[in-house]
Amino acid sequence: MADFVIRAVERLREDPGFSRNRYFVALSSPEGKRALRIHRHLRSLEHDLSDGATATVAHDAERVRLTLRGKRGARTAWLTRAEYRLLLTSPVARAALAAGGLDPAG
Repeated sequence: MADFVIRAVERLREDPGFSRNRYFVALSSPEGKRALRIHRHLRSLEHDLSDGATATVAHDAERVRLTLRGKRGARTAWLTRAEYRLLLTSPVARAALAAGGLDPAG
């Protein structure tokens, strides 16, 4: 994943002042749009984990399969290793994975 995309996702996740509206020009490029998509995807996964979904993690060569089972059904998310590392920067995600008996580091 490009450095710009990683940095943009990190800023979107950590800095509430780094909004899509304020930085429209920077985030309207293809890389910026990718960063926004990844940010929304990770935020959605965190939300499901915080709602009490149980998770299983399978590490493949280049991807990570995260399967969440909750009250409303099951969800499978395929993440790159970089996206999974970004997900693990969230204390909510780390705590939910650890509570499920999983080693978040893999």
